[in-house]
Amino acid sequence: MTFLQIASKATAFAAGIATAGILVATPASADPELVPFGQSAEIPSPGGAINYTVGNLQPSGHNDGVWYSDVTAQAVSGNPTPNIADFNARAVNSSTFAVMKGNETDGLPNGPLAPGTQATGKLYFNVRAGTSPDSVVYRDAAGTEKVVWKS
Repeated sequence: MTFLQIASKATAFAAGIATAGILVATPASADPELVPFGQSAEIPSPGGAINYTVGNLQPSGHNDGVWYSDVTAQAVSGNPTPNIADFNARAVNSSTFAVMKGNETDGLPNGPLAPGTQATGKLYFNVRAGTSPDSVVYRDAAGTEKVVWKS
């Protein structure tokens, strides 16, 4: 083997190691966006994108373990449909409470939004026998947390 062949293989090996190091150093997923209650965050949704504003997380007042949060969904692009099932409430001890699905009369509608329009309503969470939540989390179908609203 000539010196030129050895140098060429060494260079290729070093480039391979450097590339592997870059790939390992790149995080697999980003941390979710942290947003104060009352502020908005844009999230891609089926059919477009929605700017969600979440706030006012509190007990329902019926002593039934149900909590709710007010939410506004504004179409940013396309005709997006709010994906209510992707919302959860979370307590400081990491207990997570799924949104209650149903036909709540004052709940956030889950139909498509026309471009530039908005819908408002409530998200309800079943917190029976749990630690009081302090945040609302949007987690997509793949389980990736996109946004966390917190005071």
